[in-house]
Amino acid sequence: MHRIIIAVGVLVAWGLPVLGQEAMADSLSRSLDPITIVGNRASAIPGSGQYIHIRQLEKLNQPNVNQVLRVIPGVVVRDEEGFGLRPNIGLRGTAVNRSAKITLMEDGILMAPAPYADPSAYYFPTFARMQGVEVLKGSSQIKYGPYTIGGAVNLLSTTIPDTFKGLAQLSYGSFGTNQQHIWVGNSTARIDYVVEVNRLASKGFKSLDNGGDTGFDRRDILGKLRWHTDEQAVLPQSVTLKVAHASEEAHETYLGLTYDDYLANPVRRYAATQLDKLDLRHSHITLNHTISPAAGWSLSTTAYYTTTFRDWARANAIGGKSINAILNDPTPTALPYQIMVGTADGNVDFQSAARTYFAKGIQSGTQYLFSTSSLVHRIQAGLRYHVDQADRYATRSVYAMTGGTMLLSSAGTKGNQENQIRGASSLAGYVSYDLQYNKLKVIPGVRYERIAFHFQNYGLADSARTGVTLRAASNEVAVVLPGLGATFSFNEKAQLFAGVHQGFSPPGMPAISSVNGQAKAERSVNYELGYRVETSRLNWLLVGFRNDYSNILGSDNVSGGGVGTGDFFNAGRAIVQGIELGITGTWLLKRGTSAAWAVPFAIAYTYTDARFQETFNNGGGDWGSGTIYKGDFIPFITPQVLSISTGIEHRRFDATLTGRYNGATRTKPGQKDRVVPAAGVPFSAVDALAPFLILDFSANYRLSKQMTLFALVQNLTNNTAIVANLPQGYRPNLPLGINVGWRATL
Repeated sequence: MHRIIIAVGVLVAWGLPVLGQEAMADSLSRSLDPITIVGNRASAIPGSGQYIHIRQLEKLNQPNVNQVLRVIPGVVVRDEEGFGLRPNIGLRGTAVNRSAKITLMEDGILMAPAPYADPSAYYFPTFARMQGVEVLKGSSQIKYGPYTIGGAVNLLSTTIPDTFKGLAQLSYGSFGTNQQHIWVGNSTARIDYVVEVNRLASKGFKSLDNGGDTGFDRRDILGKLRWHTDEQAVLPQSVTLKVAHASEEAHETYLGLTYDDYLANPVRRYAATQLDKLDLRHSHITLNHTISPAAGWSLSTTAYYTTTFRDWARANAIGGKSINAILNDPTPTALPYQIMVGTADGNVDFQSAARTYFAKGIQSGTQYLFSTSSLVHRIQAGLRYHVDQADRYATRSVYAMTGGTMLLSSAGTKGNQENQIRGASSLAGYVSYDLQYNKLKVIPGVRYERIAFHFQNYGLADSARTGVTLRAASNEVAVVLPGLGATFSFNEKAQLFAGVHQGFSPPGMPAISSVNGQAKAERSVNYELGYRVETSRLNWLLVGFRNDYSNILGSDNVSGGGVGTGDFFNAGRAIVQGIELGITGTWLLKRGTSAAWAVPFAIAYTYTDARFQETFNNGGGDWGSGTIYKGDFIPFITPQVLSISTGIEHRRFDATLTGRYNGATRTKPGQKDRVVPAAGVPFSAVDALAPFLILDFSANYRLSKQMTLFALVQNLTNNTAIVANLPQGYRPNLPLGINVGWRATL
């Protein structure tokens, strides 16, 4: 292992060719095909990869990242609050809760608040300000850690334009949902820049008992400043500073509804949630240096620092009963239920879950491209040192529900519910080598991760953190993760590709109280085999994948249905396998005339079969408690996901109709017939959610080259399906809503 570290260090020191994880995000994104979702870049990546360009995003006019990602095969999403502010994303059968099992990046930089120490992504970059999104899967994952089993999602922020350009976008619609988005930028002989502000807000679509706010207000500021040499310089190089800040105030809750209440009014909010509120602030700064010492050789280094504060205050127990107990059967918990809805007086335990995160690091990557005889070579390597931490201070207070209004009766002592620090540091490196001979390209590679975890629990009575009751633990993990990809191009249009790589997920914090003991890292061997065809009017991709886990990990989080210890636990062998199909194309009408019309269409389908491969006694958490049997389905992984879109395009007008089907989804392990929500079925007996279909319609009309009017109709049929039963209770999707807006470009 030490030899691998030394080898990577020597490669970077000598400047051998390498592509950094973030290094050339802007330049790479400009080289991608701007028309198709499965663009030209996909054929250059070992394994399957999809890219959605700004032009596709503008056609959809969709600020909700959940709805956009559903057009990519292999992606599974669980909705939560209806606007996609805190998405739950899984790739190729990984757990979806808080997107904790994928590598989440913005411009190639890790963007979860503490991706190693506390990976739940309570902060997710505002998708409404993004110009593109990449989803990377398969053997290319050795470059993008630490989560290398399912894949990585890389959001591309506004790039610095080549000339003076700008954008102003305003929209307003149902539920008071509105956006104001402005950016302006330019490139000069030496200095380039872009400055951006974005605000996305809504009054909310839910109806709070006795009235009240259920909306949100999120604001972003971003700036990029770049110095660069002249294009004819002997040693071309650039330095780019990026600074961003986001803040959000959201009157959002963990608490859903009982089934009977859902049937009566799916957008209802209980009185006990009247003070539930998320306060979120996030800042990040990056400094990138890129240099090209010689033709075919580039080296890029980025230092970064991010901070995130999140305090989600919410009802935690009512009338001495847990929320899940009340939801399971309101009859024996009649008084707590009446307190919850505000028709009886009583106590509400209220928890303020304040968490402060930071992450910092430096990463360097280089690539070298050269040819010898009939062979084309590309060597890539990268090295990253990363540190992050999550400081948790949860405080429980008591409020008195009095005449439907909550009044503070007993303020809790800071940290009386949770008082701990979680930290991690990591050294990661990778090397990959592309070797191409005629139509065959072979791409071996290896990734190395060494992670040190440290955990400090000060206890619930030591708010000053004197250490009198401190319990601490540490743990280290080191892994070598090899991978091999290969592609064979039959011609310029058709390509066969295959890959195998070792997958890995960190084991989480060292255990100091869990009855399960210290969890081991999650490991798997991942395979894929695919075939893709790309023509001027039709692209299609068919991939089979199999993730063979030797040690799958479970977790315990309130957001995932557990009690909230944050512990990880091992569940042994499992197999996740499936098929991905992606088709995009365009039919042309009246070819070759100025009045030509086009009919674009797209299909994205994913089938996933995810099962445990051994019997074990589950220790609790998101998968529940009791015995899990060999052959049981892994919960929260939707077997059938389908997205179909079609529309019409003209020189000045386009319209797109998109249907997104989410198949029946198990919420508990099992093999028997599914039990979905129904009258008389206790909440605890439900083990699956019924399938649902959501239709969206988007249209754009170009008044001129610079000005466009647009409209988005979400949930066209006003489907009232239950999209989730987590965190606590049944949750609705966004009802029928209409948004109209104006967009102008310079």
